[in-house]
Amino acid sequence: MEAEGIQMLRREGFEVEEKPTISSEELLKVVGEYEALLVRGRTRVTQDVIQAGRKLKAVVRAGVGLDNVDVEFARKAGIQVLSTPAAPTVSVAELTIGLMLDVLRQVSFADRNMKDGKWVKSRMMGRELRGKTVGVIGAGGRIGSEVARILKTGFGTNVVGYDITDISGRAAELGMHLAKDLDDLLVSCDIATIHVPYFEATHHLLNAERMAKMKKGSILINTSRGDIVDGQALLKILKERHLSGAGLDVFHSEPPIEEWEKELVSLPDGITVCTCHIGAQTIESQRTASVMAAEALIKILKP
Repeated sequence: MEAEGIQMLRREGFEVEEKPTISSEELLKVVGEYEALLVRGRTRVTQDVIQAGRKLKAVVRAGVGLDNVDVEFARKAGIQVLSTPAAPTVSVAELTIGLMLDVLRQVSFADRNMKDGKWVKSRMMGRELRGKTVGVIGAGGRIGSEVARILKTGFGTNVVGYDITDISGRAAELGMHLAKDLDDLLVSCDIATIHVPYFEATHHLLNAERMAKMKKGSILINTSRGDIVDGQALLKILKERHLSGAGLDVFHSEPPIEEWEKELVSLPDGITVCTCHIGAQTIESQRTASVMAAEALIKILKP
């Protein structure tokens, strides 16, 4: 956790103990001492943790998703659960664009070969982002909306958006076309990028059937959560070269441990460009998340 938020809490008179490497077992032993937990993505706040936290009033996640917190159980126990969804908007959106450019121009592939002493210019015929049709899945959210804005105003792309909520106003503001449903978006775009939260309804939202509907040679970008995409189906469709590439920041297991996922991240010739869940890993994003989390706790504990 960045220092600024911790300092804010201490200035407000709270006793704060920092335990960034605490294990699940250790957390269970000590959670009963605390009135609040301030966590990031690694720490899992399970039913057992909540039951052991007899003094808990709040759990605040510095970040977007709450999939590492049993939100329903916590709220039934009278514990407030909050996150800081606005904090990483710019950092995740910028990484999303970076992954698109990397796949299109095979930057990482060229870099690896240069470092191996290979001059592969003859294999490096890339594509431009300008003029492509990019489908933004979850265009109504903060990150999806920012990705759409950057693409439209910065790169001159044709942006098609889809969301389960009404985004007609935002679409008109950005000059973004609206897809009538997810399948309509997938069949129309050269690049599809995912910006929806992970929960039961979005598990394998992009399955084999849906990815098969995408244009031959199109690209998939995922900076949201790994299991929103059926990873094994993605591997198969990439190996068949129906999709020409994928930019992935999130995975089924982090780090990948299953053989199929190791193969997915190791596909040759720049087919996959993979980063280790770094969407929110910027100085600016982490500072903002820390401050927002601290402000949320102060509001809860000192109303």
